[in-house]
Amino acid sequence: MSIIYIKFNLILAPAKLLLYRNQILIGSMRKGLSPLVAAVILIAATMSIAGILSYWTTGFIKGQLGEASNATDESRCLSAEFKLYSGRLDESEEEPKLYLVLENTRSYDLTLTDLYLFDESNMLPTIPLNEVLEGNSLKALNKTVSDFTRAIIKTNCPEVSIEFTKSQVTG
Repeated sequence: MSIIYIKFNLILAPAKLLLYRNQILIGSMRKGLSPLVAAVILIAATMSIAGILSYWTTGFIKGQLGEASNATDESRCLSAEFKLYSGRLDESEEEPKLYLVLENTRSYDLTLTDLYLFDESNMLPTIPLNEVLEGNSLKALNKTVSDFTRAIIKTNCPEVSIEFTKSQVTG
């Protein structure tokens, strides 16, 4: 038994040395990153991620602010209102002239976009206005028109408009 044990030790002893030598060799061939290079790589990765996040966040915030601005305009439109303060149609000239005074009864400025004229059978050509009716103020409009029976003035707020008839402005 002792012979086998010695042979076994002799066989194992060189294997351990060989394994130990391989570990030393392998260990000396594997070099890790120096702490300085690792720190630089970590900082570069962090800055890249921060740049990507800031770019995304900027776009996201601008989109949210745009939606909030639209919501603000829509809420202002809900409380917007204007009316026909006075009107006169002068048909004494060759081309009739429509003189209107409009009153904005709220504090929100309205943009008067178009004047739609209708006769008894159909719509006549639209007259672009593109005039600002400031909040809590009056504005006079003078437009050359064709013969009409009914008219509508539209604003930048889709639900805010006024409608009047020819009989309301003649007299």
